[in-house]
Amino acid sequence: MKQSYKSDVRLGEKYRDEQTGYEGIATGIYFYQHSCERVGLEKMKKDGEIITEVFDSPRLTHVTTGERATSVRPGGPARPGEGVRP
Repeated sequence: MKQSYKSDVRLGEKYRDEQTGYEGIATGIYFYQHSCERVGLEKMKKDGEIITEVFDSPRLTHVTTGERATSVRPGGPARPGEGVRP
């Protein structure tokens, strides 16, 4: 069965994790079978090293607009037909 997923997270834009304060550029969006949508945020350390951390999308806020990311898959196993975005 073919499924497609959508996200309101915009790749290439800066987000902040509200629990840790980590800020970075969204470089990847991950959809797992039994968890909510996750987003990879990258930032560069002062020494030039790039680090990536991955967060649940509902924890993220767009730095410029202040909009919170949403997810129709809040986590846990989904029943057939749930958690799939049209």
